[in-house]
Amino acid sequence: MGRLVQLELENFKSYRGHQVIGPFSSFTAVVGPNGAGKSNLMDAISFVLGVRSSHLRSTQLKDLVYRGRTVETRNGHVIDEAGDQHGRRAWVKAVYEDDNQRTINFQRTITVSGDSEYRINGRAVSLQTYNQALETQNILVKAKNFLVFQGD
Repeated sequence: MGRLVQLELENFKSYRGHQVIGPFSSFTAVVGPNGAGKSNLMDAISFVLGVRSSHLRSTQLKDLVYRGRTVETRNGHVIDEAGDQHGRRAWVKAVYEDDNQRTINFQRTITVSGDSEYRINGRAVSLQTYNQALETQNILVKAKNFLVFQGD
């Protein structure tokens, strides 16, 4: 059976900049205190697997792009951590190892305008091709039996 090796995220939800989560030896649960980012991690996994935005606690895909926050400094100035949003995009890459220990990189990118792009091993592909590649690895996104969220 294949396994998720690690996740790479860039500007996805609360994850600012490039972040690497893992490597995972194997895992069955994500646990932590309130506010630790458990739900955003689950959203990242769902997003890279092609789940629609309505299932990611968001109404539009562009809402998944990190927008930063405003911070008040000691001297009372307010700064915007995100800076210029023009051209900002977010992506999540799942590094997956199949049964033959081959690495497959599944990546999904979203721009602030809401455009989505799918890549397998760095090559742009259609959503249909992306989903077929996931199904080849027995990752059945429509079955919704591989991720269980809090309250499910």
